[in-house]
Amino acid sequence: MGKWTSLVAVMAVMGLAACGDDDGDGTDVMDDGGASDMGMDPVDMGEGTDLGGGTDMFEPPTCEQTMCGDACVDTNSDPANCGDCGTECGADEVCSEGVCSGACAGGLTDCDGACVDQATDAANCGACGTMCAAGEECTDGLCGCVGGGLACGGVCVDPLSDPANCGDCGMACADGEVCNTGTCEPECIGTTECGGVCVDTDTDPTNCGDCGTVCDAGDACEGGSCVTPTCAGGERSCDGSCVDVLADTSNCGSCGNACAAGEVCSFGVCRMDCPDGITECSGTCTNTNFDPDNCGGCGTVCDSDEVCRNGTCQMGITCPGDTTLCDRGCTDTSVDIRHCGGCGTMCARGEICDEGTCRAPGG
Repeated sequence: MGKWTSLVAVMAVMGLAACGDDDGDGTDVMDDGGASDMGMDPVDMGEGTDLGGGTDMFEPPTCEQTMCGDACVDTNSDPANCGDCGTECGADEVCSEGVCSGACAGGLTDCDGACVDQATDAANCGACGTMCAAGEECTDGLCGCVGGGLACGGVCVDPLSDPANCGDCGMACADGEVCNTGTCEPECIGTTECGGVCVDTDTDPTNCGDCGTVCDAGDACEGGSCVTPTCAGGERSCDGSCVDVLADTSNCGSCGNACAAGEVCSFGVCRMDCPDGITECSGTCTNTNFDPDNCGGCGTVCDSDEVCRNGTCQMGITCPGDTTLCDRGCTDTSVDIRHCGGCGTMCARGEICDEGTCRAPGG
């Protein structure tokens, strides 16, 4: 479908936040006007539960850019350290792909002298100054948890199954209860309890067919068996049909989880409306500045050789930096879970993409 297949990357200011957080918990973030927290304030509940039911999806923040003194910066875009630490651009210049220039390269936007891709920059997600919350990533100009769920206390959790954040951040189930499709219950209903978490063993690659049965990297869990994925990257097989569980109102976050009448599905979570500045298209929250299936407005589909930028279908777009054009979007295949190591190579649910290889968090 191409809605959520763009670059997953943490850029300059997010790196500054990670390296400069006083208490080390990754929660010192800026107010983004409501677009970055899915409409809910994160509450630190300690460890979160991953979307596969067992492993924390959030790792302690580290500097993956360049250390200049005690600051973590992106020398590709930082006008005070452009290309190298201490190389400062002039007052009328910007830092574009590590070079001081009079204008940003194609596909990049000038945000206070830094040339960034607003489709992927977690510090300027969709617009300059819109910063994603700790634990979230910027995809197609939208902040959210790429695997679905909510960012609670800097951790991406599944509110459908996490007993510490059942249905919403901070909604903890009582002792002896489990979180069953977002509601605290005495036992799992229609799902299987694995380690205190209700999971669908028909589709969960970390509990495929039975608790603890983990599919190999790159495999999908379909009908309780680990198989080569039959659906395209970013989609999941639900009752034999390929759907985008991050956007499908009938399968929001997981197969069979239908949103209530009037609700929309945003990053795998049912909510009453889309975040500010985001457009609802047939029940799906999307940024029409970047969505090639709704470019500039709902239903405007870009051709297969076009990319949606600033609400316009454009040909001949050169992806910035080391990013690659996959499914009409620029992505970093070293970190993108839907194009890990190459276009179309999707990591299993709960895995991360590290240097082009799918692996379990912390592994």
